[in-house]
Amino acid sequence: MSPFPHLDKRQTLLAAALALPLLLRLLRTRRGPSREQVLPPSSERVVLLGASSGIGKDLAVAYAKRGAKICLVARRAEVLDDVRDQLVALGLPADRVLCVPADITKVDDLIAVREAVLEAWEGFDTLHILAGVPSTRTLLQLAGVNLVPDPTDTSAKPRLIPTAIDETGNLAPTSLPAKAGLDALAIEARACGEINYVGTVLALATFLPLLASTSPSPAVHHLSSVAAAIAAPSRCLYSATKAAAYMAVESARVECEGMGVRFFSLLPGTIDNEFRTKTATAQTGGNCEVHNGVKSQWGDKILLKPSQVVDTVLTHLALPTGKYPLIPYPPFSWISGLALPPKPTFFLPFIYKAATILQLTPLGYLYVEPNARKKYGLRA
Repeated sequence: MSPFPHLDKRQTLLAAALALPLLLRLLRTRRGPSREQVLPPSSERVVLLGASSGIGKDLAVAYAKRGAKICLVARRAEVLDDVRDQLVALGLPADRVLCVPADITKVDDLIAVREAVLEAWEGFDTLHILAGVPSTRTLLQLAGVNLVPDPTDTSAKPRLIPTAIDETGNLAPTSLPAKAGLDALAIEARACGEINYVGTVLALATFLPLLASTSPSPAVHHLSSVAAAIAAPSRCLYSATKAAAYMAVESARVECEGMGVRFFSLLPGTIDNEFRTKTATAQTGGNCEVHNGVKSQWGDKILLKPSQVVDTVLTHLALPTGKYPLIPYPPFSWISGLALPPKPTFFLPFIYKAATILQLTPLGYLYVEPNARKKYGLRA
């Protein structure tokens, strides 16, 4: 007689159902080591392009707490010195901090950064492209033209008509932008393009070969913006140049497949820091939607805490860099062609990813665009 009691069909199915999770756990393909196992945080050599303020400065603080070697890069030398002093005050040895004043739009400056890193550390492991400038007015506002309700239109939602502002700030006799307004637009457009886009592609080309050849786990992080993927009202120039930079990083990622470099772009929404209060050409004067009272309509939910952004960046860069099966169970896990690397793009908050899909449907016009205008203080 069998030592095991006889199981009827129901009992057999129940036993199989209970055993299935354990079986799947045993068969599931294990992920490779995390990047932090391959490259301990205290051994990481980090270059921060745009480290004088905002997320660049916040990342510098986070890396200092981990004991990393940090190269701070920004245009203003005196501000870099202040950031370095803050890192040293946190306990990071002064010899683990490099300060290299540089303009990322200038080739000679970027080469100087590369040479400083090569001389001090013989290479590096992580490149953060963080430098950027905002543009927080509509295209026509930048050219000196405002859209105002037509006083002759008595409908509930009157047509908007262009009204130009002259050099003294008064209403001009014509609705056409003057030369001064168009000149101002050209200056802002070129400033955004130079820093947000040209600086990004120059940084990639300058540092990628050194990064790939000197690190056991090379990684590039580009701080993009949700405005790079979703048309943002009052962010026309910013959105266009961030989209160009994001596509440049993505194209470089595709081109450099097999090089061993991890590419990661973060596309955050509005961050609660001083960035949006600036302009493309000055440290003040930005058209901040929060300062303009939009916060009272939307609440704090429109703002991301800088710590959220920093944590998201570090979490994604710490992921195992090797490919992982799309279906991590045999026999699918044995097919190398079904293995994928970590995701190269992440939206923060993730709901903006849904918005990129919605904008391709009728809901883009009916819901996404009106709410975007409302967020930035324009008529929905």
